[in-house]
Amino acid sequence: DHVVAIERNANVVGAQFSLTELLRRDYWGLPMHGSGWTNKSFRPLTTLTFRWNYLLHGLNSSGFHATNVLLHCIASWFVGQTASVLLGLPGTWAALASAFFGVHPIHTENVLYLVGRADVLAALFGTMAISLYSVLFCPRPASEDVVAGMRPGAQWDLARNTMLLVLPALLAVASGLCKETGFTLFALFMLMELLDYIAVYTKATRRGLQIPNRMRRRRRLRVGLLLLTTVSVFIARYRHTGGTSLNMSPQDNPISYETSKTVRVLSYAYLHGVYAKLLVWPQFLCYDYSMDAIPSVHTVLDCRLLLPLAAYTGLFAAVAAAARAPPEPRRAALISLALLLVPYLPASNILFPVGTVIGERLLYIPSAGFCLVVAVSLSRQFGWTKVAVAVPACIGSAVGAGRRGNKAGGAEAARLRKAADANAALGRAVYAMQRRQAPTVVLAACGALALLSIRTILRVLNWQSSDVLFIHDGHLQPTSSKTQFNLGITYMQRNEYDDAVAALVRCAHADPLSSLPFYRIGQIEIMRGNYASAERWLSAAIDKFGASLMVRDEEVFHDLAVAMFQNGRVDAAERRLRIALQMNPDFAKGWNNLACCLAARSLRDASRASERAVALEPNNPQYWANVALLARHSGD
Repeated sequence: DHVVAIERNANVVGAQFSLTELLRRDYWGLPMHGSGWTNKSFRPLTTLTFRWNYLLHGLNSSGFHATNVLLHCIASWFVGQTASVLLGLPGTWAALASAFFGVHPIHTENVLYLVGRADVLAALFGTMAISLYSVLFCPRPASEDVVAGMRPGAQWDLARNTMLLVLPALLAVASGLCKETGFTLFALFMLMELLDYIAVYTKATRRGLQIPNRMRRRRRLRVGLLLLTTVSVFIARYRHTGGTSLNMSPQDNPISYETSKTVRVLSYAYLHGVYAKLLVWPQFLCYDYSMDAIPSVHTVLDCRLLLPLAAYTGLFAAVAAAARAPPEPRRAALISLALLLVPYLPASNILFPVGTVIGERLLYIPSAGFCLVVAVSLSRQFGWTKVAVAVPACIGSAVGAGRRGNKAGGAEAARLRKAADANAALGRAVYAMQRRQAPTVVLAACGALALLSIRTILRVLNWQSSDVLFIHDGHLQPTSSKTQFNLGITYMQRNEYDDAVAALVRCAHADPLSSLPFYRIGQIEIMRGNYASAERWLSAAIDKFGASLMVRDEEVFHDLAVAMFQNGRVDAAERRLRIALQMNPDFAKGWNNLACCLAARSLRDASRASERAVALEPNNPQYWANVALLARHSGD
């Protein structure tokens, strides 16, 4: 994909940069409006970073990779900052969340696959946006003074200026302009407002207080502006791109082409389980899961459904545990779960079918939420913060009443003091237990990080070159049409034709509708001199689904004509060449071979075709040799 998104993208490698062209073309450099194919993936900020890379070092891939690694490190740091600023985790647990995110193997594709930068940038801007929103409007925890309506703190003074909402909103928009998933983060702003309001309302109700009207007005204004901004952003994107057109084929998402709704629902549920497994246990990693790599689920008795059942059970258990937690851990857990689930929704096939079965790179932003959930769970289990004993304010009032001779007040003070002593003793016992468990927790965390790091290193070694990746994943995933196609092409380039044909046959079996494996096998047979076999494979190729981004259609007809010519079917070969030239009148190779077909019937027509080939490619010596040969035979 980097060939299309970078090397052939005029917005990246063009001699002159045009902002207009940047805004009218999609991520792959294709016009978003017109009759041509486009998936409307509008990610201009990511394309702009590719342009900067190109201006610095040309198409040297090392610079692009170094930039991706640097951006991933920055994104990992911001995940830690989000854990500290937004969720209130102590520094140790925030650092653990950052480390887990940084070394998680699922991110290998995002970092080493150049076009995966879109997810990295979206996560970077997204975590900045939600952290800034928390600092400005939803500081953690809700201030006791604010609840009492007394002395607003400095942070709450910031919240009075609703105009500051533009800062996190711009960061969220920037996230969405890097990848569309970033726009979903507006929902997290609203969740923070909801959780903050519930916390303040609960505390105020328990103390018999009223939330000040000015706080209600400011919150209503912010939520209203958030809703207006969110709707406006989605409408603006829709109008600019003309709507998102998936233009999927069965190769992209075969489940969406299943006629039975039950099969689609069960199969999509299984995909949810696969995604959950990739987050929890990323042992099996592959760059593609298309076609038969993940067969559809046709019955509820399929044992594979145990995987999504476990995922859903774990999710519901996490939500239930968060709901029972104290206010501050509950807020942190729910926000972390939202960061896991909300950005995953566009890839879940719940809202609409997506153009891929499984994409590891799609888990980049959700994995940030997953790492935060793990950090919150561990910190909750082994110590949210160091235990401190606070004396409730009501004890002071009860003690004062006792000193004034109020017997009831004195008795109440004694009861509350006794309860506070018991609570303090329990707190000290819990803290002592946590201190004893600390070495075990540290060792377990270090062990988990070590295992993830080793798995990541092994996966990085698979990505050291395209040949290594295609061979490794091709043997790992034999039922994926794309892995087998790339494996076949790799062997073809190495002149290992037997292995290439075997891989391409597996590709054709997994994806019988695609012309690509049939076309490549036909090419190999031509190179091996098996023209009869080549004609059969190429004849099958022209009747199937093409892929014009990878192979031009005229090439298929041209190679079929070559096989037919070698088999003595000159007239049939001429017809195929004329079809190819109708598709592309500037197809020099087609004109040259058309001259060969016409030579036996009309030297004049053959000379015209040969001269046209020379005019299109004047630096090709073979075409000049053919012109000279025809001229000698025609007496010119």
